[in-house]
Amino acid sequence: MDAKLDSSSSSWTATLREFFFDRQIPYGMALTRIALSLVTLVYLSRRWPHAREFFSADGAPSPLAANYGFIDFIPLLPGTVAVALYSVLLILLATLMLGWKTRISAWGVFVLFTYFTLQDSLSTITKYSVISSHAFFLLALSNCGAVWSVDRWQVLKRQGIARPVRLLGTGEAVEIWPQRLLQLFLGFVYLGAAITKMHTEAYFSGDQLRFWMLSNVNHYNPLGEIMAMFPAMLVSFGYIAILWEILFIFMVWNKKFRIPILVVGATFHAMTYVTLGLIVFPFVCFSLYLCFFNESDLQWWQSVGRRLSGNSPTFRKLTRIPHRMTTALCRGCLQVGNRGLIFGTATAVLLAVFVEHQMDVYGSRRAEGKYQLATLPYPDAMRMLSTNDSIREVDKLLSFDVGCWMTSGLVTEFSKSFKQGDRILVQATMIPPHGDVYLECNLHDAENAVLDQTEGVLTREEFRYTFTYYIPTCLAPGEYQFVLKSNTEEIARKTIQIAGVDEACVVTRK
Repeated sequence: MDAKLDSSSSSWTATLREFFFDRQIPYGMALTRIALSLVTLVYLSRRWPHAREFFSADGAPSPLAANYGFIDFIPLLPGTVAVALYSVLLILLATLMLGWKTRISAWGVFVLFTYFTLQDSLSTITKYSVISSHAFFLLALSNCGAVWSVDRWQVLKRQGIARPVRLLGTGEAVEIWPQRLLQLFLGFVYLGAAITKMHTEAYFSGDQLRFWMLSNVNHYNPLGEIMAMFPAMLVSFGYIAILWEILFIFMVWNKKFRIPILVVGATFHAMTYVTLGLIVFPFVCFSLYLCFFNESDLQWWQSVGRRLSGNSPTFRKLTRIPHRMTTALCRGCLQVGNRGLIFGTATAVLLAVFVEHQMDVYGSRRAEGKYQLATLPYPDAMRMLSTNDSIREVDKLLSFDVGCWMTSGLVTEFSKSFKQGDRILVQATMIPPHGDVYLECNLHDAENAVLDQTEGVLTREEFRYTFTYYIPTCLAPGEYQFVLKSNTEEIARKTIQIAGVDEACVVTRK
């Protein structure tokens, strides 16, 4: 028995050691290095003209630590120094993407990127920037320049290989533990997101997704506005998403489920772009997904490329373009050399500082002096500072739905035609935040006479109120209307058709 336990323990230890310390060519980390650096470079470049305003003591920064009472926890730099370091960050992102002085570039990106994001809690630090910061840290710990990099080109040239670009894919085998840590990190991010959703009641009812889709708080998302009209779909997608987030870290290591689980995740993030208006976050996640790329995936893509090249001369010509570009780029980097890189970086930073100085964002060198804030007229200031209590009752209503089926507390099957004996669910969904609302739902006949009246109170912490009606078999067929009132004021009407023939009577309700 003891021998079996020792054997099992030894096997488990060997498996764990192989999982973390096996030596492989880091194709996945190299792809993540290239993609994540490119994505970060693009969205940080847009903030460069505002570096003095966002990140320096000369502007109006919003350090994250100050929100927790730690004033000057991370020192703010003078405007010129902040612009210079921000320019260095952009250059390091470019060299990291190329794999040129990879380890130095990765550490520099991690330190500067983390510093600047912590100095602007209003816009630069976001969920995807925090994820990116952790990813850059793990890239700095790894030897991600061991393949598909200028550094690798240089090593192969020293070994006397005549055409190293074709052989860059062979790479150098290194310990895989940084890549495993990045994969585990992504899995725990999803698991934490699932745990957060479990404590959010509005997520399971689809309200959270619905209100987000109806808004353009991120960017324009026309598909989201269409999908918001189908609450049953939102509830289903919500449960599928949380189930996938929980299973990700457990299923992605299985050879059979690895590709499907990654495809579902990529589809999920792509949908966040078209339905929620997210742009940068999906691309950051796509970049991290590349860390699951391995040698078997490379061999599969190479076989596909060979088949396409053999069947299509046009495709074969197109594949030569990136090869020639890579060759020219690597040769150019090696010709520049270490001294050239340092000199070029210094020149680029000085040029960036000069250009930003000439922009004169505060108008310091104008003949009129610095730009001044215009005084807001007193009536306009009072109007903006006052509380608007004139919200109309109709503006509090998001939707007024009539149907027969309910899922997660939400009417999900809409209908206008019913028959005698049916149960009708009439649901009013309000826009938060709202106060306590007194609701009435009355049933009117074709002559607008009230046949039935019911009421209820929607408290301020609730999203919706549901009225339940049972149509008796004695109700005359014809056209009827449900009239919704909020605080005694009519705000919506829904017309329905009742089928069946019987004696007319007053509707009863349960």
